[in-house]
Amino acid sequence: MFSNKSVAFFGATGGSTAPCLAQCLKAGYTCTALVRNAEKLTTLLETSHSVPHELISKSLTIVVGNVKDPVPVTQTLFPAILNPSDPTKGNKSVDIIVSGIGCYPIIKKGHWLPEQEDPTLCQDVISTILNSLRARPPLVKPGLAMLSTTGISKFGRDVPLLMAPLYALLHVPHLDKKVMEDMAIAAVKEERAPIGSYVLVRPSLLTNGEAKGVHKVRWDVENGGIAKKAVGYTISRADVGGFVFEKVVGPFESGRDEGMGKIILVTY
Repeated sequence: MFSNKSVAFFGATGGSTAPCLAQCLKAGYTCTALVRNAEKLTTLLETSHSVPHELISKSLTIVVGNVKDPVPVTQTLFPAILNPSDPTKGNKSVDIIVSGIGCYPIIKKGHWLPEQEDPTLCQDVISTILNSLRARPPLVKPGLAMLSTTGISKFGRDVPLLMAPLYALLHVPHLDKKVMEDMAIAAVKEERAPIGSYVLVRPSLLTNGEAKGVHKVRWDVENGGIAKKAVGYTISRADVGGFVFEKVVGPFESGRDEGMGKIILVTY
């Protein structure tokens, strides 16, 4: 597959997002990424994902800044390469947005429950992305793909019973993910919707294991009930990234999901 489409990445150095970015670059997508450290991203792509330096220089625009700052967020969504005649006001956005924003829970001294360094990070970032699109309505509404989590289904328990106690400890970060999801779901229904469609990917417990390949991933769409075919224990971050590239970015690229929304569970 070789594409002339464009993709913006938020959380690009993450264990699930970076593999997706690498595969997009190799497939010919024009990509932008908002990061705090440009060198960290380029080194990661070159050393861990075998992306040639020349390809990074040609096809990836790196914006350095804070994901909560609307200025660099807007630059990532409306890159100058797509708006050469008016980089600051042109309204040609990227075709697809991939957000893998999140942070690891930490256990502070004297506490036994995990806490979040920034308990509203995910919702703050998606709010900034959506508001940036509202402030500068794009010619063609982009598709939005976001990495979320299992354990927050409105239909009930979507994790194995043995995992339920662990997920109960993750209430705060999961609440943040749920608010993030609700924002995307509401946005696509607006009269002047800032996005054309969304896909929320809910992986089971993430590991740092080697990729097994998308053919090993079980997945199911939540449609009026628990996505029972994809209730499982774990999945590697690498395979989540591969799944997003093959099963989410691809359908967005072909336009099959325009005006729609999906919630997909993925696991082994």
